[in-house]
Amino acid sequence: IYCSFAQWVPGSDVVVAQSDRNLCIWYSVDSPESVTTFPVKGDITELERAEGKTNVLVKEGANMVAYTLDEGLIEFGTAIDDGDYIRSSNQHLFGSWCFAALGDVSMVRFLRQTSDVADKVSQESGEDGASHYKVQARLATLDKNFKLAEMHFVERGALDEAIETYKRLHMWDDAIALAEAKGYPELDRLRASHYQWLLKTGQQNEAGEVKERQGDFHAAIGHYLKAGLPTKAARVAISRPEISRSAETVEAIAASLVKGEFYERVGDLYEKSGNQLRALEWYRKGGAYAKAVELARAAFPAEVVKLENAWGDHLVQLKQMDARRKRDTQGTKRSIEAAIAARQWKKAVHILDIQDDPSTAKYYIKIAQHYASIRDYEVTRRLHV
Repeated sequence: IYCSFAQWVPGSDVVVAQSDRNLCIWYSVDSPESVTTFPVKGDITELERAEGKTNVLVKEGANMVAYTLDEGLIEFGTAIDDGDYIRSSNQHLFGSWCFAALGDVSMVRFLRQTSDVADKVSQESGEDGASHYKVQARLATLDKNFKLAEMHFVERGALDEAIETYKRLHMWDDAIALAEAKGYPELDRLRASHYQWLLKTGQQNEAGEVKERQGDFHAAIGHYLKAGLPTKAARVAISRPEISRSAETVEAIAASLVKGEFYERVGDLYEKSGNQLRALEWYRKGGAYAKAVELARAAFPAEVVKLENAWGDHLVQLKQMDARRKRDTQGTKRSIEAAIAARQWKKAVHILDIQDDPSTAKYYIKIAQHYASIRDYEVTRRLHV
């Protein structure tokens, strides 16, 4: 199309042009085929935009004729392009056009309901309905500015409405936090409703967290197990002595942990419950030899050497030779120290004879001092060599 005149409408995404004797208007530049035309008898001279009106001035002979554009369509097209679907709080009808064009039926319904609220306020009180707190709160919610919506409600003493808005949006934590902060008399009922909603929607993990915060630890564990989260259940049980002493609860958690192959955690659970033998068994099965050896030293000393050897083999299998050497060195030092403490001097000498570790030199001196004190100089000399 040849155009003798073309210009953007100021502050918008609308184009006005003249082609031959037609005034052409593109309210949406993304749809060039959608053009609105008017026949004119002269030439466009300029655009005027003021006081919410846009006029195209055409000189037709001796006269200047004004063609007024559709301001709603100008705003509509610009908002669609900008993604600014609600220009201001009192343009609900315009906003509904935008969302209808985008196929957002639920948003259209919301805006029309907002317009109805504004109209009702205007009819009943004669006030500007768009400025009413309910309308402002709804628009803040639409903009996802939930704290602003809350402020509009609370400032007018409409605490119930603020809480109901949060509930409708499934923002239960915010609803409960607001209720707690404001001393809401129905707080317990609100918490109960939240819990029932979690159960209804199958949110076992979240239900467990609610019960844990409330101190109902048995219920929390039940929810965590239903959610397939045995490690969370074990954490609660281990932290609460009254629960770790319940054999039935411990076995239920342990079975779920075993199913998930959390063997070390099974050991932790059994150790906390006082079943040291089962704890040792699961520590070993889970490769948690550090915990197994520590437990064995306190409860099953006869198993220590066997466990240390198994630990070494385990590290070799994991290709952790350096870790094994470190573990062997630490084990040797502990054995020497134990022999010295028990005054088993020959055993201490024997341990030193079968290893070659420079870090044990200090033990030679200590043992040599003992043999010197009993005048066994031959052993003393050998230890000093």
